[in-house]
Amino acid sequence: MKREYAVEQPDKSAPQQKQASLLLLRLGTLLVFVAGLVAYCVFPTLRAQLSSGIILLLSGDLSGLRAWTAQFGLWAPLASLFLMIVQAIVAPIPAILITAVNSLLFGPFLGGLLSIVSATIAAAVCFLLARSLGEPFVSRLVSPSVLQRTNTFMTQHGTAAVLIARLIPIVPFDPISYAAGLTEMRLAAFCWATLVGQIPAGMTYSYVGQDIYRPGHLVVKGIGAFLGLLILGWAVRHVLVRRRHHQEQASSPTGARPDHHA
Repeated sequence: MKREYAVEQPDKSAPQQKQASLLLLRLGTLLVFVAGLVAYCVFPTLRAQLSSGIILLLSGDLSGLRAWTAQFGLWAPLASLFLMIVQAIVAPIPAILITAVNSLLFGPFLGGLLSIVSATIAAAVCFLLARSLGEPFVSRLVSPSVLQRTNTFMTQHGTAAVLIARLIPIVPFDPISYAAGLTEMRLAAFCWATLVGQIPAGMTYSYVGQDIYRPGHLVVKGIGAFLGLLILGWAVRHVLVRRRHHQEQASSPTGARPDHHA
């Protein structure tokens, strides 16, 4: 008797669900943008304050940024978050400038925590912008050569690329955020890798930022911190690459060990 096997039909609703989720994300992004634009235009005081902060950030005025952030009092962490989001979108403004401001205002530990959380939220914003607006939007912010190198890095390391990029100080992270948003990577996985990878650099730069007005100490500690983070990042990269290589060998048929007892 001829056996009949049930053929598993592909889930035709999956692409439709993906399109619906993308549409909702685009609508949400549009609503947030419109709400922010309306608030910026309707409230002149808010417009003047935010514009002042952006100008200070673009000029790299550390003292001005410190005074600008401190004037918000209890709302200062939100002002710092705003600056972090702006620097992430308007790359390549260094985030270490905002980290130093947070360190001086809130101390090395709380300032470091604020910088880590703010940097994670800012990266998530870049991720969501790329996912909702697509490659045409990303190509306006990231040059084709940088985007190509970033895609190669993402292909080589997979999801671990986000963690590695945060650990190695010479790897620009903003292009990684945009490139990750163009992939199938989940937002939760991206944020988790960003948060964990940001902890060493965020806390280190926060403590180094205490010596921002002492150039001699700053140079020595800065070089030491940079080298330490570089070694840590490459060590973690080496471990992750080896682990991924072993997993690929174990999962491939050719990677199986030969049977010497045959």
